[in-house]
Amino acid sequence: MNIIPQMNLFEEDIFDNLGDLERLKIIFDTINDTKIIRKLYKIRGKGRNDWSCESMWNSFIASFLFEHETVEGLLRELRRNKQLRTMCGFEPKAVKQKDGSIKIYVAPSASAYSKFLKNLKQCQKELDEMFTELVLYMYDNLEHFGEILMVDGKAIQSFGTKLSKNKKSGERGEHDADWCKKQYSASGPNGESIIKTKKWFGFRLHLIADATYELPVAFSVTKASNSEKTETQNLLDIMEKEHEKWLDDCKYFLGDKGYDSTKIIKRLEEKGIHSIIDIRNCWKDGEETHQYKDTKLVYNYKGTVWYVDDNGEKTELTYKGYDKSTDSLRYGFKPQKHDKKIFRIKCSEDRRIFTPVGRSSYKWKRLYKKRTGVERINGRIDRDYQFEKHSIRGLDKMKMFLTVTFIIYMTMAKAKVMAGQTKHLCKLYA
Repeated sequence: MNIIPQMNLFEEDIFDNLGDLERLKIIFDTINDTKIIRKLYKIRGKGRNDWSCESMWNSFIASFLFEHETVEGLLRELRRNKQLRTMCGFEPKAVKQKDGSIKIYVAPSASAYSKFLKNLKQCQKELDEMFTELVLYMYDNLEHFGEILMVDGKAIQSFGTKLSKNKKSGERGEHDADWCKKQYSASGPNGESIIKTKKWFGFRLHLIADATYELPVAFSVTKASNSEKTETQNLLDIMEKEHEKWLDDCKYFLGDKGYDSTKIIKRLEEKGIHSIIDIRNCWKDGEETHQYKDTKLVYNYKGTVWYVDDNGEKTELTYKGYDKSTDSLRYGFKPQKHDKKIFRIKCSEDRRIFTPVGRSSYKWKRLYKKRTGVERINGRIDRDYQFEKHSIRGLDKMKMFLTVTFIIYMTMAKAKVMAGQTKHLCKLYA
């Protein structure tokens, strides 16, 4: 956009220790927002044009970088910060009052900005296209992007505390959110297992992201109670229908035990993708181990395998790799046993427990550690983009805000890639 004045950046590495205005300029110079501006003007039609759609859109982007929790906070910043107004493209407006005096307005009113946000909610299709375009750029320009994908759900509370019974309350009331209660297993101070319960009223972000660069690939926003497994299946449906190459490029899919599902694992295997998903204990018989067919092998629900000799003594076996020709996992004794005998367990015994990358292997553990990257993305959403202290009500508005968040997140990463930088792409601040 030509309305943005040029600024010089004197640092050798423009991404280290940038100020908010410098960072904002990089976003403006990199973002491809032609379609969204065109749609905003189309929605506005012949309505009032006191402030250009470009300047309103630019200021909305600035609100994320300047960490404004409310519209009023952004408007106060615009009224006092002339440099920010200039960068966003706002020009003072001289308005004649009823008494004949002239009043100068340097920033839009709260009602004008609310109208803009209402119009922007109607541009979700264009926002989704902007996000997808950025993901495609990463696939085209980053080596190994999308080979290791990770999934997670994130609780996001509504600014409202309960459903509004007044249908006329509009955006002042919450009409979409619901309650969800989730239990987590954790370790106590003495190593004992404890159950923690989290309950919230609001929404849930379902996110699939690249584990190498910690950049989002696909996401959806639903009511809090929507199943993580179901929404993951829906995201995979969309990827398979619209971007099948993304699944073709994927080699490993990481998730915590909330995604432990035979349906998901089998679906991934059909696409040639290895699931690295933590497992829940679904055994209801109370036994600690099961026998593998009519053999001397026993295993637990975590995939650890033992050999049981004639005296009933158990010897833990080590993982020896996956045999693709027989779709089985190979196990053997440790070297000190001086026994090179190899045992095979068919993956069909239980596809949740026996996956092509053995759960007891170092490779599985190494890959699973990468899953923490999606938790860091969730942390940045809260910390850098202020979703811990937001004032958003309504599902459509929440999805719009999160989509713009990921557009800014990916645009900053794109700017770094264009400058030849491929490390720390996910960081908004130094």
